[in-house]
Amino acid sequence: MTKLYISADLEGVCGVVSPHHCSAEPDRAAYEWAVSQLEMEVGAVVEAALDHGVSEILVNDSHCTMTNLYLEQVDPRVSLLTGKPKRCAMSAGLDQTFDAAIYVGYHAKAGAHKGVLSHTFHGKLFDVSVNGVSYGEGGINALYASLVFGVPLVLASGDRAFVEEIHQLLPGLETVETKEGITQTSAKCHPLEKVLEDYAAKTRKVLENRANWAEHVLVLPGPYELQMTFINPLAADAANTIPGLERKDGRTLVFNTDNFQTLYQMLQSSYSILAFTSYLE
Repeated sequence: MTKLYISADLEGVCGVVSPHHCSAEPDRAAYEWAVSQLEMEVGAVVEAALDHGVSEILVNDSHCTMTNLYLEQVDPRVSLLTGKPKRCAMSAGLDQTFDAAIYVGYHAKAGAHKGVLSHTFHGKLFDVSVNGVSYGEGGINALYASLVFGVPLVLASGDRAFVEEIHQLLPGLETVETKEGITQTSAKCHPLEKVLEDYAAKTRKVLENRANWAEHVLVLPGPYELQMTFINPLAADAANTIPGLERKDGRTLVFNTDNFQTLYQMLQSSYSILAFTSYLE
């Protein structure tokens, strides 16, 4: 009995290169096309996993509004976690009952060279670090899965910059590269058929090597220092209204804790509050 958790983002999907692909407004046609690509990539993982004995799969819609995937487009044997707000956002629904996690359509962190649509959780954030090490969304979420629930990340996909980034954290991780970034909003996309074949092959491979999953459980002893650097001081001002955050400089806030669950939720809160501060636009 194997239970899989899939976190599905959009920016790292094959063919997705423009902000127009990532939101229903102002270009619904471009967005709906991008979502159809995401459905195929998630579907390739799901089909291969179910064909290889996985008993239960939860897909967490992790992009933007988190209402991108339609239930009727997901395999009827799969549960879909959709909508927001939801506690722990991109890692919502994850707990210790899952055997492994898979990340689909992820992207590199803010500032990454040739990172397609690269950012870190929110457009007002420039950098997020834990104990002095900078991480992107994939790294932070993988740490959360390992440190809080003991769940290993066993497969991840996205553009080349993301693949290189996640391999710094997990050198032996199986990955699917969907495209090679040229600039932040352009890429050489790999043939879709090959990408889907890679998903199926890599999913089968990790499932056939379950005995090695424990090697992917990350270890990072506490205490933990979360450091968040915003693009401008006004964004830091807004986030600094949350009790427990200390100001390091004009753009940087710091939070210290012995509990990674608390760290993760503080990170989520500090950037979520920016969504409600229209004067930052």
